[in-house]
Amino acid sequence: MKTYLLLFGTLILSISMAAQTFSGKVVDSANGQTIPDAVIYFPQLKLTATTDENGYFQITPIPFGTYEMEVEILGYATFTRQIIINGDVTCNCKMCSSSCCTDKEVVITALGNVTNTQRSPMPVKLVTHDMMLQETSSTVIDAIASQPGISETSEGAGTTKPQINGLGFDRVLTLMDGERQEDFQWGDDHGILIDPYAVYDAEIIRGPASLQYGASAEAGVISFKSQPFAESGTIQGSILTEYQTNNGYIGNSEDIGGNNKGFVWDLRASNEEAHSYRDSKDGYVWGSAWNQENARLTLGLNKSWGYTRLTVSALYRRIQVPDGNRDSTGRFIFDAPQNGRLYPVRADFLSYDADIASDKILEEYQTWWQNSINIGKGSIGVDVGFTQSVHHDIDSGTVGTGNMIVNDIPYSLKYQLADKNSGLKLTTGANGTYEFEYNQSETPYPYVSDYEIPNYTNFQIGGYAILEKDFKNLTLSGGLRYDMINFIGQGMYLINSGTPEQRQVPLGTTGAITQFLPFNNTYTGQSGSIGVSYQLPANNYVKLNFSKSYRAPAINELTSNGLNIGSNAVQLGNINLKAEQGYQVDLAYGNNGRDISFEADAFYNYIQNFIFADRTDSVSGGYPVYQFVSTNVAIITGVSGYFNIHPSDTKWIEIDNGGTYIYSYLPNQTDSSNHIPWIPAPHITTDIKLKLTERHHSILRGTYIKFGEAKYWAQNDIYSALYTELPSAAYTLYNAGIGSSFVNPKTGRVICSFYINCKNLTNIGYADHLNLAQYFHSVNGQIVTVTQQNQGVYNMGRNVGFKLIFPIGGHKTSEEESKPSGQ
Repeated sequence: MKTYLLLFGTLILSISMAAQTFSGKVVDSANGQTIPDAVIYFPQLKLTATTDENGYFQITPIPFGTYEMEVEILGYATFTRQIIINGDVTCNCKMCSSSCCTDKEVVITALGNVTNTQRSPMPVKLVTHDMMLQETSSTVIDAIASQPGISETSEGAGTTKPQINGLGFDRVLTLMDGERQEDFQWGDDHGILIDPYAVYDAEIIRGPASLQYGASAEAGVISFKSQPFAESGTIQGSILTEYQTNNGYIGNSEDIGGNNKGFVWDLRASNEEAHSYRDSKDGYVWGSAWNQENARLTLGLNKSWGYTRLTVSALYRRIQVPDGNRDSTGRFIFDAPQNGRLYPVRADFLSYDADIASDKILEEYQTWWQNSINIGKGSIGVDVGFTQSVHHDIDSGTVGTGNMIVNDIPYSLKYQLADKNSGLKLTTGANGTYEFEYNQSETPYPYVSDYEIPNYTNFQIGGYAILEKDFKNLTLSGGLRYDMINFIGQGMYLINSGTPEQRQVPLGTTGAITQFLPFNNTYTGQSGSIGVSYQLPANNYVKLNFSKSYRAPAINELTSNGLNIGSNAVQLGNINLKAEQGYQVDLAYGNNGRDISFEADAFYNYIQNFIFADRTDSVSGGYPVYQFVSTNVAIITGVSGYFNIHPSDTKWIEIDNGGTYIYSYLPNQTDSSNHIPWIPAPHITTDIKLKLTERHHSILRGTYIKFGEAKYWAQNDIYSALYTELPSAAYTLYNAGIGSSFVNPKTGRVICSFYINCKNLTNIGYADHLNLAQYFHSVNGQIVTVTQQNQGVYNMGRNVGFKLIFPIGGHKTSEEESKPSGQ
């Protein structure tokens, strides 16, 4: 850490070069009038500017290079253009009204080669900042889970993990500003450790994206990104506060950042807390409270040679996981008497203290140093980081019985070249991570430590090359990658196992049992992709992509040997598992029309050596035992898409529809075991948004009211052997929302924005098929196998969220304000 800070400081003090300027005007293509308040954005650089009352903008300094630029403003189609910065550059942008233009392409960066959503051969979805603001959610995964092809597994309101095309956990790679989230990605008993308020938008790659990111991206990538840096010469930020009625969720976040001649900085601090949630079937659900705190600081420097950024963050989460413990009448009961009481009372349910039931302490500390240096017509990116993930399973309120610390050092070396004249884009490099995990020492008497996985190291490295060629209407893209992954695990031997006298001893100790055998496994594999997109007449387009994916077994799949407290299951690994090899084809057809836009994406995924946890007929300590196994072949296929209606002559209404259907099949299996576990139920969503027509000098901007419906069909294609999975019932959720911004009619500046959203308007009792808490059921502390969906824990009932955002700062310095318009 000290080394990073020293190097970063040296760059700031020693490097001073002439700064180039990017400037211009934004005008209406129909009448030539200038457009104020348009946002100019360079996604690769996170640099932004807003046009003044004369339509003028300026970004100083901006590094040399070739970049994709976006210009956006409400009522106009997004303007995109590739910009070459080789000195001072002027660009005048002509914006088309959204009623007469169909260009809805959006720049994306997650595929390596910077492209846009319409030309990308792979299905890619951008979840915009406005889309995230207009949702009521507790986690970043909640905020994106309603998108086509995306789902989430959960074990309570604050414990969510993403799924893409029916696959999740270690098969989905999650990034925050390009840094891998390795916070026990393979576990289902806690969520992704990212502050939702630190996320500005997200890019989702649906399908194997192993070329740039490696073996963990077999199902796809979710790339979260923080907000753009402040405009040049400004200090700006925001204050956000939020409340949700169902579980009393209280969220607050404060952000402040600045940009002074290329030196950029941003500081955010957030805190969240919630008491037990309730639903119409369970009432208040005991053991579902949680709280979280996060601080995040970014420092950066933009110069003619490129940029450098250093981000440090610290996140603390304490979260309960409901275990469904009840008495014989179905009333929630304490796992152990508390203050002489057997049952939680209303004060317990409404308590924000997450340490009065079985819970987890989760900590995530990150340092991420990103650099881009211009070399000729291209650039070299050098990134390195350090992440420490801390996991404590608390069973007594004070003492952790499962205590693990995982340290990761991710690294990346990348060369990128984009030639505007030839339409050729090249990305090549090497990346990976070095990971080392260790279990902390034995807990004090009378507690007994639970060792789920051994101490181990994991070294991953891969090299890749991705090439893209843009023609007039045709885009070709393809690439290759080779990965090497090495696991080295330490042996562990216990005496007096499972008793308060348990302790670790050397190999050969009389009476000792083997908790973990030492091992050294190396996996190597290739991945590749080739795809094409073609822009057809009348705003139609088609995409086709073939890909080969590769995934080595995760550490829990190889070595688990103990109780996973959060999952209420004993898990056993298999050291002989082979790597998965996947072959997928994606086909998409879409249209960006004047009045409608749609896209339908179909995929077929054929996976060899597919790994999953298979329930056995054994029980250990009252808990069911699962063994990780692999099948010769698994097949996953499906279709997802959206259909958006936005009449050009009726701008006040917009109707957005989305849907997902996924089917899985395990050949040569019995009727009870011929489907992959945890495939989401088929569903469609419909949202009708009514928008208020804005008038000149109006005090309201962006006002809308919306109504939504989410229809989920029953899921009967399940892995039902030994009640591993239960069929889920159909249900329909109704949602509603309203939002607007108050502006100063004289200056046009936003005073505050507010959003009110209601989920599950009719307060129905339901259990989503991927709600793993529905399998948590105990009677007076004795685990009971759930054989009917209504035995376990249901999802949250009606929830109304209130969100207020107050922007602060944003005024130009006196030097910037003195510049004449158009200069």
